[in-house]
Amino acid sequence: MAEKASAYFEEGYNCSESMLRAYLDCYGKDIALSSAASGFGGGIGGRGFTCGAVSGAIMAMGIHFNRQNTQETELYAKIRGNSFALQEDFSKEIGSLNCRELISYDLTTMEGRNKLHEDKEAMIKCKHFLATASKLLNEFLVGKPWGQAHY
Repeated sequence: MAEKASAYFEEGYNCSESMLRAYLDCYGKDIALSSAASGFGGGIGGRGFTCGAVSGAIMAMGIHFNRQNTQETELYAKIRGNSFALQEDFSKEIGSLNCRELISYDLTTMEGRNKLHEDKEAMIKCKHFLATASKLLNEFLVGKPWGQAHY
């Protein structure tokens, strides 16, 4: 999944789109669903908040476990707990969840986004974030114990 996410990022998809698109591709889901992630790149709309790789991974988790109604409270608690745990694990491994702390570009403008994509070192960092989010997502999808809900 990490290689696919990196390849999509190289093509010009944002980090969140790349992460979700890689999941959809690997699991044979409708690739068009990746458009739901378009506004999450650069820390949600370029604001520098939660890393888009993490946002995309959490969206993938929701699609994967497919909660369909409000009566699925146990499933909701498990997805919520895993989402919390994925963020915690990512932050411990990378040092932060926040895009603005992870990269040094102002992504509130397309000019900033374009500069990021021209910077080979920054692209390597973002690909590392995608690889880490991919690894963590895969751990949850293939049997890592469910996280506990944190209410």
